[in-house]
Amino acid sequence: MKKLLFLTGLFVLLISAFSCSRDGGKAVDGNRAHDFTLSDINGKKITLSEMKDKVVMIEFWATWCPPCRQSIPDLNTIYEKYKDRGFVLLAISLDKGSDAQANVMSFMKEYPMAYTVLLDNGETGRKYGVSSIPTSFVIDKNGRIVNKHIGYSPNSANAISQEIEALL
Repeated sequence: MKKLLFLTGLFVLLISAFSCSRDGGKAVDGNRAHDFTLSDINGKKITLSEMKDKVVMIEFWATWCPPCRQSIPDLNTIYEKYKDRGFVLLAISLDKGSDAQANVMSFMKEYPMAYTVLLDNGETGRKYGVSSIPTSFVIDKNGRIVNKHIGYSPNSANAISQEIEALL
């Protein structure tokens, strides 16, 4: 009994270590991705539905999330590998408040991101049912969610890369 309790506790701890919790609803693989228009960190409007015929990965993250920081080098590698083949990576910051844009820009000086960084409008994360971060959605060229990845581990990048490769 003690061993079972220990293993259960260890499992919960590992899950918590690889993601940062946040409230949310549902998004189901195979469904059409929810369209959105968000501003990037420079104020330029980006609309998901304009990414027709591209494989898109949406990464929900925040500056205060340690696993999100750990994932940045892998995301940079994935983006650089596929960006010239019809792949788009949109990182949506869930940072809140009037200083969110300034916080994200400051964060990016320490943790450079080669891909597009957007600021959530308070609704996009909810529409996608994001309950912990980082959470990634891989979307095919037809705008359908192919897979959802919750949390981060060094093995995540390889799995995501294989998915993208198969969709391109």
